[in-house]
Amino acid sequence: MSNATWWERNEEEVRVVPIDSTLSVARALPPTGLIYSARMRGQEMNDSEGVFTQFHEALRLPGHFGWNWNALRDCLTDLRWISAKHFLLTIDDADAVLSESAEEREILFRTLNDAVKFWAEQPELPGQEKITFQAVLLCPPDADWANWAD
Repeated sequence: MSNATWWERNEEEVRVVPIDSTLSVARALPPTGLIYSARMRGQEMNDSEGVFTQFHEALRLPGHFGWNWNALRDCLTDLRWISAKHFLLTIDDADAVLSESAEEREILFRTLNDAVKFWAEQPELPGQEKITFQAVLLCPPDADWANWAD
């Protein structure tokens, strides 16, 4: 991971990063513009309610947020209530997220991946800075993520 450039526009997936990896600050920051960084606590995301609460608090989701997976997907592909051009979502202890529900864990992963792809596919309009969206899952170095992304 030390040679990765996180803000390249061709990166269209959630990143799983071992907590002991290193990355230079220059590579981790977006090239320009305002950044909104949201850091969530995976240990508090044992069930869907915990997931929605962490996203609600970290992203200051709007009052119309419906507290369900479709509503989360809608919010992650809107974000107009936050005045930033670059978004970085980080989930600490990602291996603890929805650890008792493989089905909901897959829904969350797909929702995050869909949001990353959505923003990566948006056209760059003349005179406007392209919005970038990155999601990073921090996990122990020995975590097995092979089954999570299936």
